[in-house]
Amino acid sequence: MKKRILVVDDNPEARFTLQSLLESHGYSVEVAGNGLEALKKAIDSSPSIVLMDVVMPEMDGLEALNQFRQHPKLRDTPIVLLTSLSDVKDIRKGLAHGATDYIRKPFDQAEILSRIEAVFAHVERAHQVLERLAPESERFGIVGSSAPMQELFANIEQFSRSDSPVLILGESGTGKELIASALHHLSGRKAKRFLAVNCGAFAAELLESELFGHSRGAFSGAVKDKKGLFEAAEGGSLFLDELGELELRLQPKLLRVLQEGAFLPVGSTEEISVDVRIIAATHRDIGAMVHEGRFREDLFYRLNVLSLTVPPLRERGEDIKLLVQHFLKRYAQKSGTPVKALSEEAFSLFLDYRWPGNVRELENETLRLALLSHGSSWIPASLVSPHISKGSGASDGVESAAQGSSLKVAVAELEKRMISRVLSQTGGNRSEAARLLDISRSNLLSKIKSYELDSGNADEDEKEQD
Repeated sequence: MKKRILVVDDNPEARFTLQSLLESHGYSVEVAGNGLEALKKAIDSSPSIVLMDVVMPEMDGLEALNQFRQHPKLRDTPIVLLTSLSDVKDIRKGLAHGATDYIRKPFDQAEILSRIEAVFAHVERAHQVLERLAPESERFGIVGSSAPMQELFANIEQFSRSDSPVLILGESGTGKELIASALHHLSGRKAKRFLAVNCGAFAAELLESELFGHSRGAFSGAVKDKKGLFEAAEGGSLFLDELGELELRLQPKLLRVLQEGAFLPVGSTEEISVDVRIIAATHRDIGAMVHEGRFREDLFYRLNVLSLTVPPLRERGEDIKLLVQHFLKRYAQKSGTPVKALSEEAFSLFLDYRWPGNVRELENETLRLALLSHGSSWIPASLVSPHISKGSGASDGVESAAQGSSLKVAVAELEKRMISRVLSQTGGNRSEAARLLDISRSNLLSKIKSYELDSGNADEDEKEQD
């Protein structure tokens, strides 16, 4: 079947020249004199690509582009703008509203043929990537075909056959809870509950009650007995996320559960026995915390029977395309819209970026682009967040902050920049910023105060807390 191209230009000579050129190279070509005529013909013929002039009577190219993107039958059609305009703003406006590419007039024959083939090739590659999202690149809900991820998959399968504790190590945003869930659902405990708790999300007193439960009257407000997560997860698995945030005074109680399979609820004298597999995770250097006296050595060794290290995204760059397509496909399924494709230029920006927030940051950026691209199936590089397009990854921040500074000062400066950037992205919403940074809200508030940052949304946060 021939590839169909619709040429839209109010200049009859330009239409004839393009039609003759393209038909001589095997394309099936239809022409239209303005945007309104192009819409009618496109609805009937469903062209593979539209070459659209920008300045036209009745309906110009930019307005026609908007109409195409709003029409359910045409919104995924690649549209290449033909423009002699020197105003970059108009070109950017077209790309932001879903144009696939643009070609400046006058153009030579070789250039336009090359650009058209590039669009066809990219659309084909996008479909191939989606087809490749097969079981070998997505296992247990985790996407990755790189060597580090294949090794991780093998370890997950092996460790799932054991009842020993597992310690998952890795930077924030690498998907440690997904791995914990996979360990449970592949195990003999899969018929029982998998429960998770973030140890950094509660004050010590509340966390103790959350984990171990409490008796009526144990403290002010304890009006009835409460079952803790250990008891609720009987026969299943309990995931302790952000283990490095667990306060020292609670660590002996956790150690006793690991050693004896028993604990005392807060305010109770009756011990409860449980059969629960513990899976823990942290982005902190637990070994260093043991050396500094902030984490019990006996608890560390008891938890570190089986250990998994999740590679950061910067060490598995070949997985970025798979992950982006996975997120776009999932977005399409949830929103009921066709799957979008990221332009090669946008992919290049993604590959050059260091992704300090790892897979979580990549997912947030991909979903942001899917929303900003409106009805278009093509996501241009112009929509990519400025801090990514400028390549302001974590390494750049470290290098600039470290010049003439001690390590402590450099780390603090980098942390301050990251918090400031995320607060800006969330419009000052501290709860959302804490989630993206993968730290507790109270920890974030402390850092905001320490660095004298103004998130600009304190009133809303106070309402959230209330």
